[in-house]
Amino acid sequence: MTSIHQMHERLRSADGIETLLDAAHDAFAGLLSIIRAHEDPADGLFIPLVTAAGSAAEGRNAITFAPSLPPRRLHPATAAAELGDTNITVGLAALSELLATRLMDAANDAPDRGDQAACHTAARCARDIHALLTGTGP
Repeated sequence: MTSIHQMHERLRSADGIETLLDAAHDAFAGLLSIIRAHEDPADGLFIPLVTAAGSAAEGRNAITFAPSLPPRRLHPATAAAELGDTNITVGLAALSELLATRLMDAANDAPDRGDQAACHTAARCARDIHALLTGTGP
């Protein structure tokens, strides 16, 4: 099972704000790690990947300040996936799309305004990553 698959499964199965925030934090950290490992200035995806890395860091940071993020990790972080270059954008785009959806749902359901704000900001970052990697952004 690749780490992207593990991150997908954790996001899908997260059943409360704490577990979702924990999974989202790890997903953003995983996105950042995978993107950084695949940045190549000679590649046509270099600029979108560098920009997506910035959004992944911003999303991770937003989740870090969510009041309901558990003080200790609920799940050990996964290692960066080793994907072929053709699969990298597809896998990361799908992960970022799921991340945006789950975070928007959490933002709408979270009782704490701090969690709502963190989830809204992180969802925007995930949507930005998706747009950059699929070429659907401005």
